[in-house]
Amino acid sequence: MLVSYCTSCHKRLWQLKLTIDHNLSFTKNGEAELCVLAYNDDEVEPYLYQYYANYIRDGRLKVKTHFDDYKPVDGSNFACGYVKNLSHAMASGEILCNLDADNFIGDWHPHVLSLKPNQVLKNVNKGDGRSGRIACYKSMFDIVCGYRDVGRSDDGDFVLRCLKQGAKLIQADCSIAPISNIAID
Repeated sequence: MLVSYCTSCHKRLWQLKLTIDHNLSFTKNGEAELCVLAYNDDEVEPYLYQYYANYIRDGRLKVKTHFDDYKPVDGSNFACGYVKNLSHAMASGEILCNLDADNFIGDWHPHVLSLKPNQVLKNVNKGDGRSGRIACYKSMFDIVCGYRDVGRSDDGDFVLRCLKQGAKLIQADCSIAPISNIAID
């Protein structure tokens, strides 16, 4: 079974540089791939091709740059749901896992591998950015039609719609805190 870790990255290459080696280490035995969408960002894809071309060639890393001027239908300033759907569309796994660019896979990976088709896995929210780690089977993702743009509430909205479709919520923790959102120069 293949797990697709789906990451969208907009002007956060500095965070991706800090997490990618760790996250790619979970792809070595063929049970996971990392899909990175560079949204309105022309730095991510060239960097990944320069330093991670071998992962791209063997399919463990997928990268795509997408430029547009999409405006969320709900009028919010954030197109998080739209962009997450673009990164998830790159996936070929049976299980799809949203993984923000500042997050590490870490000890959360075994929980993803033990996921059942009628479950949605959410990271325990510690108020530090871990709550964006959400996994479900692609079949459930398709049933709820992916993420919606609802401002910064896209994660909770997605999980709630999965639950309304009969999924059972499983919460698990990853002991590795995400990278701070304060840029390092």
